[in-house]
Amino acid sequence: MALVVKLNELQLDRLDHGWVTAIYRTEFLEFCDLPEEYERAIDSVDLNTTFKAIIESADSWLSSEDIPNEEKSWAYLSSIIQQKKVLAILAYYIDYGRKNVHTREYRNYALLASRVYFKLLLIPGFKVYHIYHSQLFAQSLTCLHFPIKMCDGASNFNSRELTKEVNYVLKQLLEFAADLKVIVEHLKLSPTDLNFEDFLSNLVEITGYAIVDKLHKCVGPYYVTYSILLLATHGKPALNGYMCLLEHFCLSQDGLERAEVRDLRSKLVVDLMISLPLASYREYLTWLIDLSAATRLCHRQLATEALAKLLGNGHEEHEQPAEQAPGTTETGAPSASSSVQAEPPGNDQTPNEQASGSAQSDDDMLGEDAASLLSARNQKEIEEDILRGVFDRTEDESATLRTRALVILTKCLASKHAPLINTIKQLNGDGGESRLMAVIARRTNDERAVVRKAAATLQQQLLAERDAPPPQEQHLKRRAAASRTAPESEYSASCYSDERAAVRNAAATLLQQLLADRDAPPPQEQHLAILVGQCRDASIIVRTAAITALGELLIERPSETVLNAFLNGPLHQISDPETKVQEQVLSLIQRLLIDRLRQFTGPESDDPMPWMFLAGIIRRQKKQYLHKVCLMLSRSTKCINPRLVDILSSHLGALNDERDQQCLLLLTSVAPHVQYSDLAFVLNYYYTLTDNEQIDAKLLGLAVDLLSSWARFLHAPERTRLRDHLVQRLAAGTQTTCRIKCGELAAALDPDNLTWATELMQSSERRAVSSGDVEEALRATDLSLLSPVPPGPGLLRVFLKIADAPEDWDNARSATAVAGMARLCIRSRDAALTCAPIFAALLARHYEVLAVRVNSLVGLSDICHRYTGIVEPLLGSMCACLDADAPVLLRRMATRQITRLLVGEYLRLRTPLYFRYCALLADEDVEVREPAEYYVSTGLTVDTIYHHFVESVLYYNQDQDELELSFDKRQQIYDVMLQRMSLAQRLNVQCRLARDVLDAAADAADDGDEELPPATSAALLDAITILAGPWMKLPKKPQKPGEVNDIDDLQERVTTNIVSHKMKVQVVEVLVPAVMRLYARLRPRGGQLNTRLVQLASELLKDYEPEIKEIFEDNVELMDSIQKFQNTIGVTVTFGNVRNPVTRSAPAEPETPRARRVRAPPPARRRALRA
Repeated sequence: MALVVKLNELQLDRLDHGWVTAIYRTEFLEFCDLPEEYERAIDSVDLNTTFKAIIESADSWLSSEDIPNEEKSWAYLSSIIQQKKVLAILAYYIDYGRKNVHTREYRNYALLASRVYFKLLLIPGFKVYHIYHSQLFAQSLTCLHFPIKMCDGASNFNSRELTKEVNYVLKQLLEFAADLKVIVEHLKLSPTDLNFEDFLSNLVEITGYAIVDKLHKCVGPYYVTYSILLLATHGKPALNGYMCLLEHFCLSQDGLERAEVRDLRSKLVVDLMISLPLASYREYLTWLIDLSAATRLCHRQLATEALAKLLGNGHEEHEQPAEQAPGTTETGAPSASSSVQAEPPGNDQTPNEQASGSAQSDDDMLGEDAASLLSARNQKEIEEDILRGVFDRTEDESATLRTRALVILTKCLASKHAPLINTIKQLNGDGGESRLMAVIARRTNDERAVVRKAAATLQQQLLAERDAPPPQEQHLKRRAAASRTAPESEYSASCYSDERAAVRNAAATLLQQLLADRDAPPPQEQHLAILVGQCRDASIIVRTAAITALGELLIERPSETVLNAFLNGPLHQISDPETKVQEQVLSLIQRLLIDRLRQFTGPESDDPMPWMFLAGIIRRQKKQYLHKVCLMLSRSTKCINPRLVDILSSHLGALNDERDQQCLLLLTSVAPHVQYSDLAFVLNYYYTLTDNEQIDAKLLGLAVDLLSSWARFLHAPERTRLRDHLVQRLAAGTQTTCRIKCGELAAALDPDNLTWATELMQSSERRAVSSGDVEEALRATDLSLLSPVPPGPGLLRVFLKIADAPEDWDNARSATAVAGMARLCIRSRDAALTCAPIFAALLARHYEVLAVRVNSLVGLSDICHRYTGIVEPLLGSMCACLDADAPVLLRRMATRQITRLLVGEYLRLRTPLYFRYCALLADEDVEVREPAEYYVSTGLTVDTIYHHFVESVLYYNQDQDELELSFDKRQQIYDVMLQRMSLAQRLNVQCRLARDVLDAAADAADDGDEELPPATSAALLDAITILAGPWMKLPKKPQKPGEVNDIDDLQERVTTNIVSHKMKVQVVEVLVPAVMRLYARLRPRGGQLNTRLVQLASELLKDYEPEIKEIFEDNVELMDSIQKFQNTIGVTVTFGNVRNPVTRSAPAEPETPRARRVRAPPPARRRALRA
């Protein structure tokens, strides 16, 4: 038999009988060292493996159907093995392990030996043959203390080792607790058993700790089981003590300031409440609801958590598919087994019939409460009482409790439990005014962000009810009755621009849930624009939430509208200053694009997402972003590899031109980061493309770019063949598209032989000069860029005819002439000096053909790449192309060209070009705004933005005809600038705004009683909005400390502390005096500025109340204005004589009597000895 064989591996025959007898004589309380002979015999045995093998053998032996039941007993085993020796050696290792907890080997021996002992207790006859011993069982339960003892002796481990060891022990304790659960049923323990108090004390002591949640899940259910056994056995006499125990758990304040302790304590209380009779249950529930309105915050929090778990338990019980919930008797009373809720995973639950059996057998002991204990409770009335208690907490003084109450109500609304839904409807009321909606209306304007977030979520759930009546107009606050905007998002619109990051984060998450609903209409562009705007939010949590929302929406509900929103928002954040945000965007793009690509087997098997994404990149002209994404992915991950090229090669030329363009676009982005030598697929595609009479210029250009990237991997025959093919096409004149790219590729394949370029250029130049053909001259100009010999002066004279264009020149010929002039300027400085003024004059002609003006702009940009000094005097003509009245195509091209010059550092962003360029950040045209955002986010130095910020505020508010920006556009520009600044720089900006704008406005108001100049008023309005905005909030300190040796975390904490201190000092010394002085000047005049100034003062008072409260209280008029303002917007006044709404009706707590202080007698006076 396998079990006997495994037990004999413990070398029981070598164990001295006297040693075993001595252990039994001391009742397993004292243990001597192992005999030397047994130590030598056991030295070669792996005890861990042996104990585990015994456990497995015992399980298979007990569950085997081939073995007769008569043999599955100690009556049979006692004749084969020596059970006393088995118990003695198990007891020794249990005792030795619990005395040497910090050594993993001995600790494992104790845990495994205990589990072996539990398995032996499952064999029938364990009491007759004295296998069960109360002292040995009590010692086995001490294994539950191992994590606590390890943490108490933390000096034996470092922090990382301690965490690793404790987690390892907890994993073993889950198996330990699973075995313990099974034997509780078989032991049939009662309070009269020996060491029963030790059993309970081992479990009670564990429940007092809160190291980790896993430990409570191991122990809590069994403590509850023993408590119910005690109550069921003793009945009514034990009820009063049981109630006192429950009240003690709620009133004891040890550790209640920690959320995890409150959660564990409330779960324990709820588990113990299940066994109460109905009358006692109602009585204790009433006491618990009263406790939720108690004076102390920790008591209210614990009671609220317990009420929430009571609702959850009722919900779970009624969600069972059967009509009778598990763990109940036929009458509906909960049995003891229903309290065991936290089972270890993977173990079947064994019902505890002992409690219910004992309760039925002791029916006479329970008396009049017996029927209540076994009868079904009126769940509807109980839930109604609990919900009313939770509903009252929505008006609690504590924002944490208000938030928790709103979250509980939200979960109740989402419940599918019919009685709970009916109770919610009764609580909500049947009238026109909903109680829950009234609570939402009050809490939406709550002073705490988390409360407003919870209110928005509750409102969404309430409005989303299928059976709910149509929402009232005052609740929805619709801006347009005919709009298709969802009521939920319309109601929560104010949250998206809330000053609190937590509320904006909640709004983004809420909007994502609303838009992700497949039953809802497709996402609208105005809704997605909110998330796009939040991708550039001041708070990193809001940015990450918005990026996640758009990414998940694109995955769940892919459409062109959502894709455009993703390309306008998250894609731009690959240049975010926070590395975390960059990694998030890269991860989303990898999921959407790279990971979904598969080998081409047919159009029906393709995932459409990658190709839709690439089509959007092409449509929105965001190739530079794709290049940067591939660069960053190649550095951070291994997804950019030759395998990806193999997949894309299967798609190239397999479907249509659109798919080919998408493949080539991604291949050209990947090629610089992948070494790939098997280029047959690219060459075959190129030759096939050139054989086609109708060549797509875009496809040919991308194919040539791809060959240029991998030209170094071509073999000699392939290089020669490709070069000859390119030269032949250039000589034949058929290569009219991508002529420069093809020539550059041919030159790169054989850089030592460029005579062909010289010969072709000179031939075309002679024909162009003799005939005056502009097209031929342009061909000669293109070839001159490759030839080592410069072109003659006659070629330029052909193009200069544009100044006085002949009558037979059409618009296309004029545009070609300008393009040829621009290319000649690349090689010749003299040509650049001649052509630059002509380009500027052509740009200034508003009546000129658009193609001519665009080519002139490109020509100036090309000259600036080579000879910046020539273009600097002519920058005004380039900046004029950015005006709002310029043609759209010209504005877009001007933005891209100027951005390229700035990125390449060919042009310096000096004023006034700086102000004109930054104004593009608020442009309505996306293709004009995106290049500016790209450069300001990546290329423009932070110091430049910082030094020109205050000047920008003043400049954008001047009276200018060529540059007029609305208030919202100006704020959008400031947001992009402030996003780049560090904490210290924003601190200095706060000081500069106070001195240069607020003080200057106060000085201007001192000059007379007239109104402030319009420019000063506008600049002052911008400055106050910035100072009251989210960018100027006090930086929060990290809540959780990082690693001990993490220098970056330490530096961040030190910087945050320094900036916080400096900001507080600066607010007190600079900003507050400026606000008070300006308020004194503007108060008699009133108006919007005065209102905004009061709002700024209110925000400062909330953020810096300890530092500035005394200063503000001296200004009675300002304090009155702040109070009126806060009352108007529905914010609770945070200063003044405001009583606690929770304790105003509660009796005062009795003072603790103290004895009079007894002073110690004075020391005896010392006297000097006389000689």
